[in-house]
Amino acid sequence: MALLRWELKKIWRPGLLLAIAFIGAVFYQVRTGFYLEYFNTGDNWGAVQVQLASGWLETYGNAIEPQERPGLDEQLAELEAEFARQVAQIPGAAEAGITDYASYAAWAETYNASTWSDEANALDWEIYENTNRVMLGSLVEFMEGYDYLSGGGSILDWGGDISEDSPAHQASVQRIEQAEAQGVCGFLPSAVVENTDEFFHYFAIWCAFSGVLLISPTLVRDGLHRTRAMQWTSRRGRRVLNTQMGAALLSGLLLTLLNCAVYLGPFLSTGAMKFWNCPMVSVWRESYPWFDWTYGQYLLALLGLTVVLSLAACGFTVVLSQFSGSYVAMLLKAIPLIVVLCWGLVPWVMMGAGRFSNDPVRLTGLPGTEFICGVLAALAALVLCGWTCLRQRRQELMG
Repeated sequence: MALLRWELKKIWRPGLLLAIAFIGAVFYQVRTGFYLEYFNTGDNWGAVQVQLASGWLETYGNAIEPQERPGLDEQLAELEAEFARQVAQIPGAAEAGITDYASYAAWAETYNASTWSDEANALDWEIYENTNRVMLGSLVEFMEGYDYLSGGGSILDWGGDISEDSPAHQASVQRIEQAEAQGVCGFLPSAVVENTDEFFHYFAIWCAFSGVLLISPTLVRDGLHRTRAMQWTSRRGRRVLNTQMGAALLSGLLLTLLNCAVYLGPFLSTGAMKFWNCPMVSVWRESYPWFDWTYGQYLLALLGLTVVLSLAACGFTVVLSQFSGSYVAMLLKAIPLIVVLCWGLVPWVMMGAGRFSNDPVRLTGLPGTEFICGVLAALAALVLCGWTCLRQRRQELMG
């Protein structure tokens, strides 16, 4: 146990940790933090979806059942009355024939079909800025989708983008039919799902990258300080590699937990957790889940996948560090590893994990492909660590 604590102390060096913290702060500002800004703020459609869904969550629970559908008509009437009051205060709206939402929709359709004038653009912008037009449009879109699906319609009627003979197409069709047979009454905003997906996509990249940075120098430093030669003078010292591998993997797990404590704080502050029990199958259907998950279960799956990929990165790194005689040699090995992990494996696994688009089009593979690949990567790293320790033991026996 004392040896393990010593190896952990060698890995967790204050200077290296400060460098990783600085890079992590920059990465958050450039990447992960960007997607957290669009959960609840701004006048964009995604923020309006969240606002509408938050109200429905308090009124209807986690889904809007068919018997509760008339409540949407009442909400629509209230929003249309509010729009009429707001648009009446906008100069030029009455002259353009805009007195309510129906007349606005007709006016906008007319101008969309022809060339917009500067006056029309200015008026449309005034209406956008000073009315609840975006919320009304989102509600109408949701109601149309709800009525279409509850009336027996299916997104399969819109066709697909890949071959009918493709296994991915067949699997996605079966999944959509299964989900629609259970009834699509959920209202989890597609913006929440997309922003969550993008956040964890880059969060997993950072966890893998920071693990490589933390583990890379450890065994190289031992070689440069001739620590290995001293270790080989005793039987226990010759077997220290097992402890070093364990310390590297444990450090990777601890660093991932530390990253979660830092990065997930801003994520929780978005209020996304209020949708914890909402089903992933939603009327706002930007994508479909392969499994009957709630949003909370989806988050746990992404978090588990992030941990698995981080451990894989640390396992590969400690093996490369064992076979590097200098920092330059380790750097030349770490750069390809980072490219493969952070620009290849991790983005491919995390982007749209557990979901497929509603065309239907395969995003990352057949059901469970992403999770199988993540587990296989971690197992491959563990096998390499075990092979390295076994190789060391054989050299000891030969010596």
